[in-house]
Amino acid sequence: MVRFFAVFGMLFTAAIWGFSFVVVKDSLNDVSAAYMIAIRFSIAALAVGLLFFRRLKKINVQYLKKAGLIGIFLFLAYLSQTIGCNYTTPGKNAFLTTFYVVLIPFVAWIVCRKRPEWPVFVAVLLQILGIGFLSLGDDVKSGLNFNFGDFLTLVCAVFFCLQMFFQSYFSKTSEENDPVVYAFIQFAVGAVLAWLVAPFYDAEKNILTVNFQPLSMVDFASKGFIMSALYLGLAGTAVAFVVQNIGLRFLNPALATILLSFESVFGMIFSILIPVNGVREKLGVCGIIGCIFIFAAVIIAQRQGD
Repeated sequence: MVRFFAVFGMLFTAAIWGFSFVVVKDSLNDVSAAYMIAIRFSIAALAVGLLFFRRLKKINVQYLKKAGLIGIFLFLAYLSQTIGCNYTTPGKNAFLTTFYVVLIPFVAWIVCRKRPEWPVFVAVLLQILGIGFLSLGDDVKSGLNFNFGDFLTLVCAVFFCLQMFFQSYFSKTSEENDPVVYAFIQFAVGAVLAWLVAPFYDAEKNILTVNFQPLSMVDFASKGFIMSALYLGLAGTAVAFVVQNIGLRFLNPALATILLSFESVFGMIFSILIPVNGVREKLGVCGIIGCIFIFAAVIIAQRQGD
């Protein structure tokens, strides 16, 4: 029963993140990527801190070291992903982000000295093929242009891989395993780093600069941005990562990441249903083939997930 809820929780998290691709792409019209990350992590840290303040009494040096490291990975993942979203489509952003599915088994192999069973590699291959067909669709036929946004999204996948692996590893191998405490420290670290970087990130030129870049209160006060920030901070960060941290305590990291990579499926679905900057994505034959590959991957991974 615990395993069932862990699997459901991962899929629920994937759905939240899938919608986040649409929200982030739309919100970048109002505020820079760095300020968006600072705001969403601040909201998440505040929400978790207020709701679970009694559990935060557990925080000690070991929690700070382990969760702090994971928080740095999380910040770097979101910074590269959000900036990359400026230069690529939500579909490609979703596809390239899920490259962490490929990396996780190899990181686990290196750190834990245990080679995953061969069906895990088959599941990973099917998952990547499925995500590629689903997210990229007919673009494959006309050839894909690999741009700076795509590169940054691949970088973000590496950091997401490290964040997920070490969250799972620490929660299973140490006494410090409270998923809420881990989440709070990660959000706090991410918020601090983002607020330090945001004033010196020039969104138009996509560079760090010594010229101060203020947060526009006009954009911040708009109703659309407030709703987006609350969704990203509360659902897309606070709820999603607490549920993810809980799931990583009970699931094989390879299976967990395959389930989480369903964010690309949900990302495509929401991109079809909800226009971003007036444009909807379309699901054709390639998308249907992608869905078949993805579900096959999950079935195979489930058999190896114990």
